[in-house]
Amino acid sequence: MNSKTPPVLRPGKHAPGIHPVIAGRWSSRAIDAQKTVSPELLNRILEAGRWAPSSANNQPWRFMDFGPENAETLKLAKTTLAEGNIWAQPSPRLVFILARTDREDGKPHQLALYEAGQAVAQMALQAAHEGVVFHQMMGFSADQFRKLFSVPENFAIIVAVAIGWPGSSMEMIPENRRSLETSERMRKSMDELVFHNGEIPGK
Repeated sequence: MNSKTPPVLRPGKHAPGIHPVIAGRWSSRAIDAQKTVSPELLNRILEAGRWAPSSANNQPWRFMDFGPENAETLKLAKTTLAEGNIWAQPSPRLVFILARTDREDGKPHQLALYEAGQAVAQMALQAAHEGVVFHQMMGFSADQFRKLFSVPENFAIIVAVAIGWPGSSMEMIPENRRSLETSERMRKSMDELVFHNGEIPGK
């Protein structure tokens, strides 16, 4: 791992017939700090999110992008990251995912977070298809971000996403996280997740 760039697609054990991008998508923390993400590539990832499903075509998601075009705002955005996400500091690009939580008529948008999540999922798959790291993080201060960038209260600040090309060094990754770069990817079994004909979900 210290001398070889990790693959963007790293499938775990899965049922046959799953699309390779879906099966192989994963969240690396090893990002090449020297290689930038072009505006054209970024726009393809954002475009994938733009075309996510949306109830009544409300489209509550918003994407706040920070990149090398404005190094000062990128640096400022990175100050909101938690200490455990120090590995994301070399990332050439951060995108913060927001969702408008009210509709045009002022009523609450009950599906806002759900729909924003679908947009991010589509972005993650497009990024995997493109060969770039797309790592979603909850480890940041939403309150600090809101104050720094004057985000209105009717927008939920959901996750931050580090976007960059795969790197080969684990130097910036906390030691207790390094094994996740190479360990087998796991998911709960279908029996734990799927319930038919009125069966009651367990834990």
